[in-house]
Amino acid sequence: MVSKGTVTKQTIINRIIEHIHLNGFSETSLSDIIAITGVKKGNLYFHFKNKEELILEALKEAHRQYQEYLAAYTAKVSEPLQKIDAMLDAVYTYHKKRKFSGGCIFGNTALEMADKNIAYRGFIHDVFQQWIDWTATQLEAAVTNGQLLASTPVQELSHHIIAALEGGILLSKVTKNPDDLNAAIRGIKELLHYYKTNKGLKRRNNAIKTGNN
Repeated sequence: MVSKGTVTKQTIINRIIEHIHLNGFSETSLSDIIAITGVKKGNLYFHFKNKEELILEALKEAHRQYQEYLAAYTAKVSEPLQKIDAMLDAVYTYHKKRKFSGGCIFGNTALEMADKNIAYRGFIHDVFQQWIDWTATQLEAAVTNGQLLASTPVQELSHHIIAALEGGILLSKVTKNPDDLNAAIRGIKELLHYYKTNKGLKRRNNAIKTGNN
């Protein structure tokens, strides 16, 4: 049986996630946390040493929930490139449901806290690295299966996919226009198609020879 204290701590975390998503660390005060959670100050400090610890725990829970959401989408297909497509579709659906408000909670935190707090920087680095590693794993499987050219630069491509996706999310957050995220996703899919074809291989080899890659 889960203890009352554990339930209270989890309730605090769940209730504060959306506020952090929209407002970030600096614009989340202790008064905000108390008002949102309905928990008294003394109870907050029973569970968390300070605001920094609370928000970091909330970010970790947001990551767990988001990973669970993405996993549900990617589990519906078996081939590696289909899994990447499913991940991209899941990301678009998630932000469309939010009407492109808030953007990426992890990208937001990177912009706000990476130069200020080593614990936050380490956590966000791990989040992005997990996504890059997952994408690289799918790309490597696609190469092994013959779905992508053997010369596909898997590590470079996985970094590019996550960076392009984060950029599209950021643009759509600013404009509230789904076309901005859609454009990033289409670009990723076109790039993957490029590495499916011999024509793509020839172009890449020519670019390397001329120093234009």
